[in-house]
Amino acid sequence: MPDLLPLWEEILLDLSKKISKGKVMTWFLYSTLKSVENNTATIGTSREFYKDFITNNGDKILEILRKKDPLMAKVEVVVDGSLENENSADAIDMKKLFLHAPKTSTNNQSRDHTVRKLPKQSSVQIKKGSVKFVSKMLDTNFTLRNFVVGEETQLAHAASQAVANKPGGAYNPLFLYGTVGLGKTHLLQATANEILRKFPNKLVVYLTTENFIAEVVEAIQKRRMEQVRKKYRLVDVFILDDIQFLAGKDRTQEIFFHLFNDLYNGKKQMIFSSDRPPAELELTEDRLKSRFSMGMIADLQFPDFETRLAIAKVKCAENGILIPDDILNFIAYNVQSSIRELQGIILQVKAMIELTGKNPTIESVSKMLQKLNNNIDLKNNIIGGMIHSPIAQRQKLSTMEDLVKAVCEYYHTEYDEVIGTKRSRVFMRPRQVSMFLIKKHMHVSLQSIGDFFSGRDHTSVLHSTRKVEKEMKEKPEFWKEIKNFEDGCDFV
Repeated sequence: MPDLLPLWEEILLDLSKKISKGKVMTWFLYSTLKSVENNTATIGTSREFYKDFITNNGDKILEILRKKDPLMAKVEVVVDGSLENENSADAIDMKKLFLHAPKTSTNNQSRDHTVRKLPKQSSVQIKKGSVKFVSKMLDTNFTLRNFVVGEETQLAHAASQAVANKPGGAYNPLFLYGTVGLGKTHLLQATANEILRKFPNKLVVYLTTENFIAEVVEAIQKRRMEQVRKKYRLVDVFILDDIQFLAGKDRTQEIFFHLFNDLYNGKKQMIFSSDRPPAELELTEDRLKSRFSMGMIADLQFPDFETRLAIAKVKCAENGILIPDDILNFIAYNVQSSIRELQGIILQVKAMIELTGKNPTIESVSKMLQKLNNNIDLKNNIIGGMIHSPIAQRQKLSTMEDLVKAVCEYYHTEYDEVIGTKRSRVFMRPRQVSMFLIKKHMHVSLQSIGDFFSGRDHTSVLHSTRKVEKEMKEKPEFWKEIKNFEDGCDFV
């Protein structure tokens, strides 16, 4: 059997390169490698919520272990409260471990360009020969791996991954669009980080459109525009954020059009973001709109409840805090405008826990939400982990339309979407519940129910009703969910 403590230290050092040193120091503080036998590594940790995080990163740990033993097949995590004892023989001094850890080389000998941080700025200077670029500094916390993918962002994420795998390939340019706070900047920076990880020699320049305009204006004033064009031809990956701000800048649009052609003909990858699709950009250069449409266009829409909840849980893990599920459900449901707002609430809850020692409540989180958005319509009736509108008085339901509208109000979903053809999870639950309740209380044939729900086959209706019946038997909280609705209705 190997000496487990040094082996565990090696694993933690390798893991810190995958998920960050801070997360390892937070979540693996009271952990140890208990055994390695029968191709299984057993990890001990002191608390259940540490166990959840370690389990979620088990695939990364297994990947590290397989480099040492290719036959490793499984990682198990067990809780051992004694690991928090100061005198525990298995304790690891995290500060000492990372203080003496070998530092990653920061020299640029393998590159044909150098990168250095500019003092007191969130930018870096990239120098290639005698040519200098100023690029926005990338946040290494933005990765494609930690971007929470939902149905509304799946295409944009997949396209970003494809570009990172083969810059300058089929998806050139990549054009991402969506309203503020949906993850465009995360994907731009994550794609750039992934390209640099896979192709460290690539020269990646990431600019805001305002910075690009300022550079062009200065070049025009100093009559150095041709030098700027020649300079950007050296770039391997050109990223421009918020390209809608080119509107009204006719001269800059003309110059950018020629730069676009230079980069495209040189098979240099271009990535753009905007708050609207190319066709809706207010540009005098219509040729630019057609150029943007030459590659891949992907929109980011506001995520559904399940994805928002997943994002909230990821942000909790990143910030090293544990928020009860009912509070997270409440936050995820009520934040319906921006993921940045969701992140802000998580940080405020973290501050409250750390600075006051108080645990969050629905009431305290409600106040935080209302400070961010005075117009928010808070919902706080939570049953079995789901949030529903309270039923103020008994409703008389005599038609399928009446019943489905009542279910939609109960689950906060749109009537047209529930009876429609979309298969998003946010509409599936109320649709299945509606079918079950119609069959149970209105004695309508399966085919008639299917016809009402956009012409579905009677077998689809039967599958939905049986699924609800099965879940009600297996999950008491779901039974309560249905019972709560039925108790507020008169089926006539």
